[in-house]
Amino acid sequence: MSQLAHTRPRSVAEIIDASFRFYRAHFSNLLVVSALLLVPTALLSAIVPGPFQRVIQVVDNWMYLFLEGAIAVLVAAALERGEALSAGEVFRALNGRWGKVIGASIMSGLMIFIGLVLLIIPGFIAASWTAVAVPVAAIEGLSSSPAVERSRALARGRMGHVLGTVLLIWLIVITLVFGTAILLGMLVAMTGIPERLSDMIGELVMIPFFPLIGIAVTMLYYDLRVRSEGADVAAMIDALPATPAEPA
Repeated sequence: MSQLAHTRPRSVAEIIDASFRFYRAHFSNLLVVSALLLVPTALLSAIVPGPFQRVIQVVDNWMYLFLEGAIAVLVAAALERGEALSAGEVFRALNGRWGKVIGASIMSGLMIFIGLVLLIIPGFIAASWTAVAVPVAAIEGLSSSPAVERSRALARGRMGHVLGTVLLIWLIVITLVFGTAILLGMLVAMTGIPERLSDMIGELVMIPFFPLIGIAVTMLYYDLRVRSEGADVAAMIDALPATPAEPA
């Protein structure tokens, strides 16, 4: 049965709590997906010559966008169908939607950047409007502009709720990453590891933690659907047993 059948509107704290519970329950699959997308560029950044570093950085940024879309698919499968997808199944499910995920993320970033450059406040408004554009693109298969419009429609009138969720999960993840990075930095200083290798280790620190952001944003997407569309009611109806056909 779809877990959405038991879903109700959640507070920011409840969304974060649900995200951590999902993270613990699906940690192995999340780690594999995250590692497959983030480890290759981290390794390349440690070995490629300096002139190619910027190219690797661009590719690395794309990998984070791909990862957020992949996590959205993984969360959607668990919530909507009760399935735990392997990394291969996640990537197959996203086949044909990678470009839409990238497009939605780039369009969201541009809107936020322009808003911040203008008067700061429009940037926060844009951030709330586009917060769930990537899950929309990954789960619903909408291209960049429709995905952003769909995200805006879901978030309308809920700016505080949306920004509170996104900012809190980012704060938690940044704290975890920096705490781990400080410990690793102390070990690096003691062992005299070369700077490039140290940078690679710093990049790898994000691998186990970044999925938390994708999970929380996708949980927020479903929360907004419940608030806007009564997705829980629809899920309950879908979960009802089929009505037996009447005899002729």
